[in-house]
Amino acid sequence: MDNCLFCQIVRNEVPSYTVYEDEQARAFLDIFPSTPGHVVVILKKHGWTILDYSPKELSHLMETVQKVVRALIVSFKTEVFTLGVNHKEEQGVHHLHIHVLPRFPDDGGGVIQSIVETNGKEPLTEIAEKIKKVMG
Repeated sequence: MDNCLFCQIVRNEVPSYTVYEDEQARAFLDIFPSTPGHVVVILKKHGWTILDYSPKELSHLMETVQKVVRALIVSFKTEVFTLGVNHKEEQGVHHLHIHVLPRFPDDGGGVIQSIVETNGKEPLTEIAEKIKKVMG
C-alpha cells in the first residue's frame, strides 16, 4: 500500500532502525519507544488484520518475534516481555504489527489486561456459548 508507513519502511523510502530482516519479515525499533529495546515486528506483505494473512505467514511472523525476544534477552538482560498485537487499530498505522516490549523491575507498566477496562455484563457461560456456536 503506497501510503502505509510500514510499507514505506519495507521499501526503504522511510528510514528505520532495523534490527532484523528476511524475505518476509522486518523488525525495527519503535521511534516512540515505551521502553528501551521496544521493537515492532511486521510482515512485509501489507495487511491490516490477522485475517489478511495465511496461517503460514502468521507462523513466520511469530518465529520472527521469537528471534527478536531471544536477542533482547541477551541485549537487555531481562526475560520479561509484553507482546502486543495491533489488529485493525483505528489509531496509528494500518498494518498488522507486533510490539515487543522488554520489561524491567519498577518500569511502571502493567499486564496486557490493564489496557482495556470494560467488564462485560453477560455471564461467562453465555459468552462462551456465543463463541462456541460460531466456532462450530
